[in-house]
Amino acid sequence: MRNINQNVLSAVDTASQTGGKIDASQLYSASFHAYFGDSGCTGSVKIQASNDPCAFGNDAVNFTPTNWVDIPNTSTNVTSGGAILITLSQLSYRWLRVAFTYASGGSSTINVNLNALGF
Repeated sequence: MRNINQNVLSAVDTASQTGGKIDASQLYSASFHAYFGDSGCTGSVKIQASNDPCAFGNDAVNFTPTNWVDIPNTSTNVTSGGAILITLSQLSYRWLRVAFTYASGGSSTINVNLNALGF
């Protein structure tokens, strides 16, 4: 079993942002912690998934998924910055990513960290 802890999105909180792909092929649970640098930001944070198969002999490093869908029950509204938590259990996705949709306010940063268990 392995434990993963990494930053998957670090950007300004004054514009919509999408994090890079996360290889979830050997993960079975994950949680995403979003931290806002100020309390004036509003918008939403959601987790998206893709089950696009790798081309070229499973070259996951150079592969870019193109078919992303929102995972049900993983979107949360941000109403006053601060911190939020999104938890996924029993993953069945090949790729994951974080999407922040800006609504108003903000003058600092958003950071999203992934904590996951895998084998």
